[in-house]
Amino acid sequence: MFWRFQYGFNFATDIFNMKNLTILIALLCASLSIYGQHSVILKSGEKLQGVVLALQNDTLQMAIDREMTLIEMKEVTSIFFDEYVPYDGSLLLDDEVKFIKSGKYLIEYQMKDRLMINAPVVSIGTEDKGKVVVQVTVNRSGLVMKSTPGITGSTTSSEYLLIKAKFAAQGARFEPSPNGPIEQKGTIAITY
Repeated sequence: MFWRFQYGFNFATDIFNMKNLTILIALLCASLSIYGQHSVILKSGEKLQGVVLALQNDTLQMAIDREMTLIEMKEVTSIFFDEYVPYDGSLLLDDEVKFIKSGKYLIEYQMKDRLMINAPVVSIGTEDKGKVVVQVTVNRSGLVMKSTPGITGSTTSSEYLLIKAKFAAQGARFEPSPNGPIEQKGTIAITY
């Protein structure tokens, strides 16, 4: 049974719509005050990231790169609030360069959010000189599972130094990260 007032409003429908609108506004305000980051998935499969500002007349108002964008709601399939993207273990070029001493050698390394707890043992039996950068893959326990010497940044092509650096890097140990990615990439640079 629907109640009608003298002005012709359908009371049950109007209350339902007002309740939904109030919930949407509350969600938008809460998400803006926490992080303000939203992802909108369109029917075309395109993913837009920005800040959802309003929903009016079946049009979503969204700021993308600080520019107002209007999106028809019929084109939207999903809106995600405060999306969390876990770290995948890949090395970012802007990761901090850290240092550790190994005998008389100063070792440079890059590993996101992890410290080296055992430095590689560096030895040399030749007069060859140069820097060898080794890409390493580390597991959650901190063990080096794979090492590839001679990547970008290396200043020598001496096979002897590449092999010495590869096996030295495999002896390094990083602090454990039980909740981190299964495999994490980084670099170890040894200057001979």
